[in-house]
Amino acid sequence: MLKRAKIQLILNHPFFATTALKMEYVEDETVSTMSVSQRKIKYNPEFIKSISRDECVAVLAHEVLHYNLLHHLRIKDKNADNWNKACDYAINPILRNSGFKLPNGHLYKPEFENKSAEEIYKIIHKDDEKENQQGDSGNGDGDGNNESDSNAPQNWGKVESPENYDDLAEAEAEAKQDAIEAMNIGKQAGKLPGNLEEKLTELIEPQKNWRELLLKFIAEIAKNDYSWSKPNRRYLPSGLYLPQLESIELGKVVFAIDTSCSVDTKLLSSFVAEIKEAASLFNFPVTVIHCDTAVRKVEELDEDSEIVPVGRGGTFFYPVFDYVNDNLPDTKALVYFTDGECWDKLTEPEYEVLWVIYNNKHYKSDFGEIIHINS
Repeated sequence: MLKRAKIQLILNHPFFATTALKMEYVEDETVSTMSVSQRKIKYNPEFIKSISRDECVAVLAHEVLHYNLLHHLRIKDKNADNWNKACDYAINPILRNSGFKLPNGHLYKPEFENKSAEEIYKIIHKDDEKENQQGDSGNGDGDGNNESDSNAPQNWGKVESPENYDDLAEAEAEAKQDAIEAMNIGKQAGKLPGNLEEKLTELIEPQKNWRELLLKFIAEIAKNDYSWSKPNRRYLPSGLYLPQLESIELGKVVFAIDTSCSVDTKLLSSFVAEIKEAASLFNFPVTVIHCDTAVRKVEELDEDSEIVPVGRGGTFFYPVFDYVNDNLPDTKALVYFTDGECWDKLTEPEYEVLWVIYNNKHYKSDFGEIIHINS
């Protein structure tokens, strides 16, 4: 059955076939259905016998796509069950739109189309935590399936963490090279599914150093006397050659923190750390605004300040802009740290705005610059 499935991929789906032919296939009865990690697919022979040829083709493509999108390398410290669900929700729309016949009961929600596994995981994990807090004993596995799952095996197509954590860098390089080759062959054949090129390119190409972009943004709006001949030594070991500011003519820089419930405590800690890091490099007044649905706290920052976020309600952006416009007339720049889960209609202010957006690559703004960060 697996041999026939690979032949079907070769004939009709060159992108998937390119990687499928490189995989090692291991019969393993301890695996309930199939699983993938690095260049290895494990399968339970009874599961293979229980599905049709077309479904076998689809499940094989499913495993290949997990691998090509580096899902096995992106588990990190996430909840494994929720990560597997998120990965399935992320790739099943791609497979459905490519004409594959997925087994009954596969995880699918239209609202998750075009979202990354991380974006979906965040939603699933938050809902799961709410259920746990409420003492809900529901199983959660069938929730959101738009197909009947009465005859479906549970958790087919599992993503597993790498077996050898000592060679993660090598495994990542190998997986990225496999993805590049598959993408190129799919493009040449004119059969690269959906927006896979965009998704793969984001994973394969190294991200820009966002800290450098943040600091350059601040430096560019500063009208100070700054000198590249006197670089900031703090960043030289990291390969960042940044100017040392020599006078205080910038005016006020405002940092806003999204303290809504959609921003978890780990992300809030990242916001605070980056604000303190950026503020320590320049000698100018810094104001920090905490906001969820309203401005909850405003504080002036100095070297010894401890920022303790206040909020945890819903999300609105406009209270920050209203506060700055009404109370901080000498503001030259606003840097807003947020996950972007807000749809306010905003009026462009007179000062410069930089959006530092975490884990939300689809966020767009009518004004200002945007730095995207995956935490």
